[in-house]
Amino acid sequence: MKAMQLLMLIMLAMSVVPSSVHAACTNHTVAGTWGFSTSGSIPAIGAVAATGILTQDVSGNITGTQTRSLNGDMADETFTGTATVNPDCTGTDTIQVFESGVLVRTTTLHLVYDDDGREARAVFTSLVLPDGTSLPSIITIEARRVFSKKSD
Repeated sequence: MKAMQLLMLIMLAMSVVPSSVHAACTNHTVAGTWGFSTSGSIPAIGAVAATGILTQDVSGNITGTQTRSLNGDMADETFTGTATVNPDCTGTDTIQVFESGVLVRTTTLHLVYDDDGREARAVFTSLVLPDGTSLPSIITIEARRVFSKKSD
């Protein structure tokens, strides 16, 4: 009888441990204000760098601003978009970027949230101009929460 009770206790403990060890990411857990930097290049055009701030809400809506350099040409840009967050802390963002209110490109990013949701890393998987032209890119993003999760 004691052996059976011990076995049941062990099985119960094993079923509880995975949920406490592997916290899932959601739109709610990554919502907040983020500072970021972008770097890389667009082949045949030149180097790209940017720094900015974005806010992602619990519904997956993204808004933000950035200052961008494309081969030395500076611009202040705004952007909006949507985020999909997977339980394994990966995700996909689709972002529309505007300069003086005019759409200049749409980008898709694949990203991963790490450091308990305090940091994120992303890579551009597509960059499409308003006329439908798709440009190859080698661009990455590093992001960190502006405020701790408790403040968001």
